[in-house]
Amino acid sequence: MFGALSKVLIGRTESRLGVGYPYVRRIAETNTRLLWRYRKFLAFLDPNQDVPPEAYHLARLRGALAMGCADCVESEIAQAKAAGLREGLIREFLTASPGELPGPLGDVMALADAVVARRSDDPEARDRVRAAFGEDGLIELAFAMNGAAMIPGVKRAMGFSGSTDPGTLKRLAGREEKDGG
Repeated sequence: MFGALSKVLIGRTESRLGVGYPYVRRIAETNTRLLWRYRKFLAFLDPNQDVPPEAYHLARLRGALAMGCADCVESEIAQAKAAGLREGLIREFLTASPGELPGPLGDVMALADAVVARRSDDPEARDRVRAAFGEDGLIELAFAMNGAAMIPGVKRAMGFSGSTDPGTLKRLAGREEKDGG
Protein backbone atom coordinates (compact mmCIF):
# COMPACT_ATOMS: atom_id res chain seq x y z
CA MET A 1 0.00 0.00 0.00
CA PHE A 2 2.64 2.56 1.04
CA GLY A 3 4.85 1.56 -1.89
CA ALA A 4 2.09 2.23 -4.42
CA LEU A 5 1.11 5.49 -2.75
CA SER A 6 4.74 6.57 -2.63
CA LYS A 7 5.12 5.97 -6.37
CA VAL A 8 2.01 8.04 -7.07
CA LEU A 9 3.26 10.91 -4.92
CA ILE A 10 6.72 10.81 -6.48
CA GLY A 11 5.11 10.79 -9.93
CA ARG A 12 3.02 13.86 -9.04
CA THR A 13 6.10 15.73 -7.90
CA GLU A 14 7.95 14.76 -11.08
CA SER A 15 5.01 15.94 -13.22
CA ARG A 16 4.58 19.19 -11.30
CA LEU A 17 8.27 20.10 -11.55
CA GLY A 18 9.02 18.50 -14.91
CA VAL A 19 12.05 16.58 -13.64
CA GLY A 20 12.59 12.95 -12.75
CA TYR A 21 13.63 11.54 -9.39
CA PRO A 22 14.79 8.00 -10.18
CA TYR A 23 16.91 7.82 -7.03
CA VAL A 24 13.85 8.63 -4.88
CA ARG A 25 11.93 5.93 -6.73
CA ARG A 26 14.76 3.51 -5.91
CA ILE A 27 14.54 4.42 -2.24
CA ALA A 28 10.77 3.86 -2.32
CA GLU A 29 11.15 0.50 -4.07
CA THR A 30 13.80 -0.63 -1.61
CA ASN A 31 12.30 0.29 1.72
CA THR A 32 9.49 2.70 2.65
CA ARG A 33 11.12 3.25 6.06
CA LEU A 34 14.16 4.67 4.25
CA LEU A 35 11.88 6.78 2.06
CA TRP A 36 10.28 8.28 5.17
CA ARG A 37 13.75 9.05 6.57
CA TYR A 38 14.68 10.77 3.31
CA ARG A 39 11.38 12.65 3.41
CA LYS A 40 12.18 13.85 6.96
CA PHE A 41 15.57 15.02 5.74
CA LEU A 42 13.92 17.03 2.95
CA ALA A 43 11.28 18.40 5.31
CA PHE A 44 14.07 19.61 7.60
CA LEU A 45 15.64 21.50 4.69
CA ASP A 46 12.60 22.67 2.82
CA PRO A 47 10.52 25.08 4.87
CA ASN A 48 11.21 28.60 3.71
CA GLN A 49 9.89 30.71 6.55
CA ASP A 50 12.50 33.31 7.43
CA VAL A 51 13.84 34.72 4.16
CA PRO A 52 12.37 35.91 0.86
CA PRO A 53 11.99 33.16 -1.77
CA GLU A 54 14.68 34.78 -3.91
CA ALA A 55 17.32 34.44 -1.17
CA TYR A 56 16.22 30.91 -0.28
CA HIS A 57 16.30 29.59 -3.85
CA LEU A 58 19.54 31.43 -4.59
CA ALA A 59 21.18 29.57 -1.68
CA ARG A 60 19.78 26.23 -2.87
CA LEU A 61 20.79 26.82 -6.49
CA ARG A 62 24.33 27.78 -5.56
CA GLY A 63 24.56 24.72 -3.28
CA ALA A 64 23.50 22.37 -6.08
CA LEU A 65 25.65 24.17 -8.66
CA ALA A 66 28.74 23.85 -6.45
CA MET A 67 28.37 20.07 -6.50
CA GLY A 68 28.31 19.93 -10.31
CA CYS A 69 25.17 17.78 -10.52
CA ALA A 70 23.15 18.99 -13.51
CA ASP A 71 20.11 16.94 -12.48
CA CYS A 72 20.17 18.61 -9.07
CA VAL A 73 20.55 22.07 -10.62
CA GLU A 74 17.64 21.29 -12.95
CA SER A 75 15.54 20.22 -9.96
CA GLU A 76 16.42 23.41 -8.07
CA ILE A 77 15.54 25.52 -11.13
CA ALA A 78 12.16 23.78 -11.33
CA GLN A 79 11.52 24.39 -7.63
CA ALA A 80 12.47 28.06 -7.97
CA LYS A 81 10.10 28.45 -10.92
CA ALA A 82 7.34 26.69 -8.96
CA ALA A 83 7.92 29.25 -6.18
CA GLY A 84 7.28 32.04 -8.70
CA LEU A 85 10.80 33.24 -9.44
CA ARG A 86 11.34 34.74 -12.91
CA GLU A 87 13.49 32.79 -15.35
CA GLY A 88 15.76 35.80 -15.86
CA LEU A 89 16.42 36.04 -12.13
CA ILE A 90 17.13 32.32 -11.92
CA ARG A 91 19.60 32.67 -14.81
CA GLU A 92 21.31 35.50 -12.93
CA PHE A 93 21.58 33.28 -9.86
CA LEU A 94 23.40 30.69 -11.95
CA THR A 95 25.69 32.98 -13.92
CA ALA A 96 26.34 36.18 -11.97
CA SER A 97 29.16 36.99 -9.63
CA PRO A 98 28.18 37.97 -6.09
CA GLY A 99 28.90 41.65 -6.75
CA GLU A 100 26.52 41.66 -9.70
CA LEU A 101 23.42 40.86 -7.63
CA PRO A 102 21.56 43.59 -5.76
CA GLY A 103 21.85 44.05 -2.01
CA PRO A 104 21.60 41.03 0.24
CA LEU A 105 21.29 38.59 -2.68
CA GLY A 106 24.94 39.23 -3.55
CA ASP A 107 25.82 38.52 0.05
CA VAL A 108 23.82 35.27 0.04
CA MET A 109 25.67 34.22 -3.13
CA ALA A 110 29.05 35.16 -1.68
CA LEU A 111 28.39 33.18 1.48
CA ALA A 112 27.01 30.14 -0.37
CA ASP A 113 29.94 30.11 -2.79
CA ALA A 114 32.44 30.39 0.05
CA VAL A 115 30.84 27.73 2.23
CA VAL A 116 29.68 25.19 -0.33
CA ALA A 117 31.85 25.70 -3.42
CA ARG A 118 35.16 26.63 -1.83
CA ARG A 119 34.58 25.06 1.61
CA SER A 120 35.82 28.21 3.26
CA ASP A 121 34.34 31.13 5.14
CA ASP A 122 33.28 34.68 4.34
CA PRO A 123 32.67 36.43 7.66
CA GLU A 124 31.82 39.76 6.01
CA ALA A 125 29.14 38.20 3.78
CA ARG A 126 27.77 36.26 6.78
CA ASP A 127 27.53 39.47 8.83
CA ARG A 128 25.69 41.22 5.99
CA VAL A 129 23.32 38.24 5.54
CA ARG A 130 22.65 38.26 9.28
CA ALA A 131 22.01 42.02 9.19
CA ALA A 132 19.59 41.61 6.28
CA PHE A 133 17.68 38.51 7.44
CA GLY A 134 18.46 38.07 11.13
CA GLU A 135 19.93 35.04 12.84
CA ASP A 136 16.88 32.93 11.87
CA GLY A 137 17.36 33.83 8.22
CA LEU A 138 21.08 33.08 8.32
CA ILE A 139 20.41 29.63 9.77
CA GLU A 140 17.67 28.90 7.24
CA LEU A 141 19.99 29.89 4.38
CA ALA A 142 22.74 27.70 5.87
CA PHE A 143 20.31 24.76 5.82
CA ALA A 144 19.26 25.58 2.25
CA MET A 145 22.73 25.88 0.71
CA ASN A 146 24.21 22.88 2.51
CA GLY A 147 21.14 20.71 2.11
CA ALA A 148 21.02 21.30 -1.64
CA ALA A 149 24.72 20.41 -1.77
CA MET A 150 24.16 17.20 0.18
CA ILE A 151 21.54 15.72 -2.16
CA PRO A 152 24.08 15.13 -4.99
CA GLY A 153 26.18 13.10 -2.55
CA VAL A 154 23.21 10.87 -1.71
CA LYS A 155 22.52 10.42 -5.42
CA ARG A 156 26.14 9.64 -6.26
CA ALA A 157 26.45 7.11 -3.45
CA MET A 158 23.38 5.32 -4.84
CA GLY A 159 24.75 5.33 -8.41
CA PHE A 160 22.58 8.18 -9.70
CA SER A 161 25.32 10.73 -10.23
CA GLY A 162 23.65 12.69 -13.01
CA SER A 163 25.49 14.73 -15.57
CA THR A 164 28.47 16.78 -14.47
CA ASP A 165 29.18 17.83 -18.05
CA PRO A 166 30.03 21.56 -18.15
CA GLY A 167 27.99 21.92 -21.34
CA THR A 168 24.89 20.63 -19.59
CA LEU A 169 25.43 22.99 -16.69
CA LYS A 170 25.90 25.90 -19.14
CA ARG A 171 22.68 24.94 -20.92
CA LEU A 172 20.78 24.92 -17.64
CA ALA A 173 22.22 28.32 -16.79
CA GLY A 174 21.23 29.65 -20.21
CA ARG A 175 24.86 30.17 -21.23
CA GLU A 176 25.14 27.78 -24.16
CA GLU A 177 27.48 28.85 -26.92
CA LYS A 178 25.95 30.24 -30.11
CA ASP A 179 28.32 28.25 -32.31
CA GLY A 180 27.26 24.92 -30.79
CA GLY A 181 30.31 24.67 -28.45
